[in-house]
Amino acid sequence: MVDSQKLAAPVPATDAEGNLVISADEARDLLRECFSGFEERLRSLMRLSVETTNDLFEMNEFVNEANVQDFRLKRKEWIARFERALRELFDKRLSGVRRQGRRPDFDASINTLRVLNAFDQERQAALTKAASLLHRTTKREVDALDLRVGVLLQQKLTRDIDNPFSPAYILDAIGVACRAVYPNPRIWRPLMERVIADLTPGMSRILINVNRFLASRQVLPEIKAELRARSDLRPIDDSELLPVFTRLIKEAAPAGADALLALGINVPTALGAPGTPARVAAKTPAQAGPAATPARPSDTPPPSAPASGVGGADAGAPAVAGRSPGWNPYVVDIAQPHTPPVDAPVTGSALPQLDPMLALGTLSEAITALDRWQRADPGVESDPADAQTASDESPAVPLNRIPLMSAAIGDKAVNSPEKITMDVIGLLFDYIFRDPSIPESLRGLFTRLQVPILKTALLDRSFFSDKKHPARRLLDHLAAASIGATADAGYGAAFELVATRVIDELCRDFKVDVAAFVGADAKLQEFVDGEQRKLAASLNTEVVGVFAAEEDDADRSHVRAFIRDELSGANVPFDVRSFSETTWADYLTLLRAKHGTESDAWRGAVQTLEDLLWSITAKEGPAQKARLAKLVPGLIRNLRAGAAALRIDDDRMRPFLDAMYQLHMAAIRPKTDAPTQKATTESVAAPIASTQAEAAPANDYLDMTTADRGDSSIINIHDFVSEMVVGTWLCFEQDDESIDARLSWISPLRSKYIFTSRVRTKAVVVTPEELAWQLGIGKTRLIVEPVPLFDRAVSAALDSIAARKPQSEGTAAA
Repeated sequence: MVDSQKLAAPVPATDAEGNLVISADEARDLLRECFSGFEERLRSLMRLSVETTNDLFEMNEFVNEANVQDFRLKRKEWIARFERALRELFDKRLSGVRRQGRRPDFDASINTLRVLNAFDQERQAALTKAASLLHRTTKREVDALDLRVGVLLQQKLTRDIDNPFSPAYILDAIGVACRAVYPNPRIWRPLMERVIADLTPGMSRILINVNRFLASRQVLPEIKAELRARSDLRPIDDSELLPVFTRLIKEAAPAGADALLALGINVPTALGAPGTPARVAAKTPAQAGPAATPARPSDTPPPSAPASGVGGADAGAPAVAGRSPGWNPYVVDIAQPHTPPVDAPVTGSALPQLDPMLALGTLSEAITALDRWQRADPGVESDPADAQTASDESPAVPLNRIPLMSAAIGDKAVNSPEKITMDVIGLLFDYIFRDPSIPESLRGLFTRLQVPILKTALLDRSFFSDKKHPARRLLDHLAAASIGATADAGYGAAFELVATRVIDELCRDFKVDVAAFVGADAKLQEFVDGEQRKLAASLNTEVVGVFAAEEDDADRSHVRAFIRDELSGANVPFDVRSFSETTWADYLTLLRAKHGTESDAWRGAVQTLEDLLWSITAKEGPAQKARLAKLVPGLIRNLRAGAAALRIDDDRMRPFLDAMYQLHMAAIRPKTDAPTQKATTESVAAPIASTQAEAAPANDYLDMTTADRGDSSIINIHDFVSEMVVGTWLCFEQDDESIDARLSWISPLRSKYIFTSRVRTKAVVVTPEELAWQLGIGKTRLIVEPVPLFDRAVSAALDSIAARKPQSEGTAAA
């Protein structure tokens, strides 16, 4: 049975720049549709929680039996009041009324004032702790949902977006219902605490599904990838980016010290005589910033060389504070007399035109020097990458020349803000030269961009504030086009030729007008677009085949998507995940095809899956354990019935049922006695983390274990794969070879992913379940998500500076 729902993707709600492209009414309709599913899932959790509160007031001397009976009689009324309060808060937000930051039923009358005894204070403290845990556990999903809801509400993006799906609104609705139905604080406080505690483990799954719903409607589909790479220190508005860098650098670098050196950035040591290869200062793992890789032996200076620093002046020129004196080619170049360029523009009367450098005021001296180095860089001969010997196993990290240029220009030619700008550019290139997604053999392409980018940042402050700045776009596009380029000799050679020509022309033509970057980027994009057209043509056959298969087997595709959502947001033990994705998926597919999703048989099978997932979680109170004991016989009976419908005999079911018995025993034991249950995500974390620790330390999906439920690291590998976006690069190990491939197409129901390499005959077609398994065992690894190079570099630089900030005595002691 083919589902009547069309398999084609819906109309996008936002464009590539994240701007809303549907009407305000359509956006609100989308939010209402989203809220409907959100409310249904939340209602189910709340009802389950309230049903298991029979033990809530046991051994409580402050609540008598009459109060307990009254509490139990009003539980249905409480659920109805909660649902009404949640919808009222949502409708009010959609009407434009923002949350005021306090409980909606706030009452400051004298009747609310009473002296709290020890029991009251204990419950209030526990309630505060439970609410804090809910916020921490859901933070990552809420961060993404905030931005998506903000776009749909056409609200200016800030760090305080009023999101009606956030825990704050849920806590408000719980509080309203509790205080309305149970005015006695000794009733509603324990109830709120229990409900919030029961809600916390499942709330992440609800928010994950809300995010997936909006992502499937193309509402900021790549936002989670961007947030994983984004530093918490980065401001929402890039206009604040340079001020944030300025503040952090001043906090991290001692007064009067060189900023880059104080931050442990990979700056060159003092250089020897002309022609002598430069050395790169080695950093210990403790000194390395977030993007740094361990120093290779070839990078480490010999004992006779200074440990760190940048060359100061030559021939008696003063050394830069904090850096060892030595030969600096840029200082030498500045000291030499220079004649005006022979290609200076002239007028019709053969008189020279006004040199644009003269209009730069005090900055003209620095820009003039940078303009000269842009055309003929005196530091090229000192680059260790250029001096690489044939005996080296891999290219050296390109030399970061920004510190040398900064030392040569000196403080007299630039003021303090401009000095900070130079330091920030140095920080960015420190990341760029070590970015693991850029092939080592192609990192040299970025060396000649150091001067044009530095000059642009000094001339045009919008370089930091404008996300569409042409210089930033050129950096991003150059990095994106280089990923996987070395896998295909033809593509790699063509790309390097085009990139080299583009950079050469930019260095020749760029004076002060950033329009030169527009032209350079256009030429690079012309090459990239041509390759994309070739890729699309070669991809067509695979897409047609996958699309037809998904349409023919729509029931199974829908069921797989449904089960991925059901298992989201939790570390599910291997036996349960395997059974759910195979046997129970087959059973649900059978029911969907025969009876549809509105049938009692389908609902019963779905409820069995939900009961299965609930039954294996730890049970804290007697009421939960009693419910589990009552639930298990019927659950096992339903599981056997589903297997029988598929003609799976008891012998094949026995290993799974034995595993279920162990999980149920663990669920009712005290935490200290229960054996550790290794989830599928926990068992696969190590191989991925080991290969990616240097590549993307900010990628929070790599934190796949959750020893403490208070930790927000709940995103697992299966969720990551389920939400993977087009443009993600992975490395596949196949037949004794590595294939770097980009996610180029996802089927409408996400049943198949198609990855393509630069070698267009190499296409990898996998299901999300297969891909999660390959990532888990290390057969596949992440290269990079579709996040621009500039954004990755900025976040790495901010985190690196923050890690260098001196700790206060209290923090250090902690």
